[in-house]
Amino acid sequence: MTVLQRKLSIVTSMGKKYTGMVDVPSESFRTTDLMNSSNVFWRNPNEKCYENAILLYDARLFIDETTVYKKYEKIQIKLSEVFYFYDEVEILGDEMEKKRAHTMTQSIQEKAQRAHIITKTVASSFYDINGMFFGMFRKKSKDNFVPLTEVSMGEIFKKDGKWTKKEFKFPHGFIGVSNRHIESITFG
Repeated sequence: MTVLQRKLSIVTSMGKKYTGMVDVPSESFRTTDLMNSSNVFWRNPNEKCYENAILLYDARLFIDETTVYKKYEKIQIKLSEVFYFYDEVEILGDEMEKKRAHTMTQSIQEKAQRAHIITKTVASSFYDINGMFFGMFRKKSKDNFVPLTEVSMGEIFKKDGKWTKKEFKFPHGFIGVSNRHIESITFG
C-alpha cells in the first residue's frame, strides 16, 4: 500500500504546537475533511488509543515559536484538544472535484463570506480571527472545524498589566478553527 502523507501543524487548547506528517487516503483529500470526518483515516486502525484522535508521524512539540520541547516518532492528539490546525497545501482537488465544487456553489447560491471570530480564552489568551469561508455558517457549525481562508489572526493577552496583540501568519492563509473554541462571531 502506498502511504500518502501531508505536513500538518496543530495548536492545542493549551497553546502547544505539534507539527508532523499525517496519513491521508488520497492526494486530493482535503485536510479539513480529514479533521471533520467521523472516522479519521488511519493507515493502521489497530494503533488507535482514542476514537477521536489523529496520528502524527515524525512529530515535534513546540512550546513557543522556535523551541522544540520533544520529538516523537508517532504521537496521537485528541481532536477535542485541537484549537486550530493548518497545512501547507495551496490547492487540492483534481479537475473533476473543482468542477463539482463550482457546480454545487452555483446551484445552492453559496457565496464567500467574511467571518470575524472571537475565541474563548485559550491558555490565558483569546484570539481575534478574521477569514473567508464558503457556504452557510449554520451548516459549518455542525462540523468539528470551520475552514477559513485569507486568515488574519491576533492573540490578545496581558503583559506587564497591558493588553498586547501578537499577529500570526499562516501558509496560504488557511486554518481550521475548532467550533468548540468559538465564543462569538459576526459577518461582513
